[in-house]
Amino acid sequence: MKLRTKMLSTTVVPVVIALGVAGIATVVANPVGTARANPCAAKNPCAAKNPCAGKNPCTAKKVSNPCAAKNPCAAKKASNPCAAKNPCNPCAAKNPCNPCNPCGAKAANPCNPCNPCASAGAASAYSTRCVVPRLQAAAVNPCAAKKPANPCAAKNPCNPCAAAAEVELNDAEAKAAYDCIIGEMKAAYAKSGLAVAKDYAGWKNYSRVAYTSATHGGRFVSNYANALGRNYGKYEESGPMPAGTYLAKDSFIVAPDGKVGVGPLFVMRKMASGWHAASGDWKYAMVMPDGSFFGETNGKNAANMTFCHECHMSVAEDQDSMFFLPEEFRVK
Repeated sequence: MKLRTKMLSTTVVPVVIALGVAGIATVVANPVGTARANPCAAKNPCAAKNPCAGKNPCTAKKVSNPCAAKNPCAAKKASNPCAAKNPCNPCAAKNPCNPCNPCGAKAANPCNPCNPCASAGAASAYSTRCVVPRLQAAAVNPCAAKKPANPCAAKNPCNPCAAAAEVELNDAEAKAAYDCIIGEMKAAYAKSGLAVAKDYAGWKNYSRVAYTSATHGGRFVSNYANALGRNYGKYEESGPMPAGTYLAKDSFIVAPDGKVGVGPLFVMRKMASGWHAASGDWKYAMVMPDGSFFGETNGKNAANMTFCHECHMSVAEDQDSMFFLPEEFRVK
């Protein structure tokens, strides 16, 4: 059964399959390897259409900006601004101003830090051994007989910066993909030098199988918690977490042709009371697919992580800033 879960899921602090790992074939690494070959570089002929440019409808001066202070939806905000059906939801997957999604699925955004067309190191190359056999077998290369003059043409099917197609995996495929790529994920995250990047895989995994998270760019994710965070398994009944609790979410991507690649590692750490009121005393951090450190709350590159606590604080009162994975993927 195909899964199309698109819910806000647990931790943000900042996968191939059913046929088994044995059926995984070798794949070609990401063709967008360096900034030099990057069609989304600074001299990009599409720069004028850059969604991060001054004319961006999401800029602060535009009333249409759903993230702006004068947001016409603000007054109608539901108790949970991240509720899936809330039209004012600032965390909606398709919202270009989504503050909770630094790695949006729309790769067309050249300013997206997780954009596979961004500078070298912003996104990892695909695994050379992990693929989803079903998708690989069904893949068709629309670029085989074409050599486009403008790789940034909006309608160009060969555009490596075009929005990625949505990929669906069944449970067996998701499990096989995760089992294959987990070693590469751990090796990549360990490069950050963070202890949590090395330790998290030894904690309890509360995800029955990796699932897609809309607020993490449609990536396949799994939710972990350390021993102090064991009440996480009570989900909505978990109550406030004690200081020292760690929640981690690793992630991987799957291309329409079945290739699998490492995604970012998202981490939340509960700090002592009064540590940082704006984030509910949670420290959010994120490690990029190449092991580089993206930022942490109240620390290095803190501004990069503001989107995390801004979204999570919407459930601070009732759920101690924690979003929980969809029920069908929970380990009881």
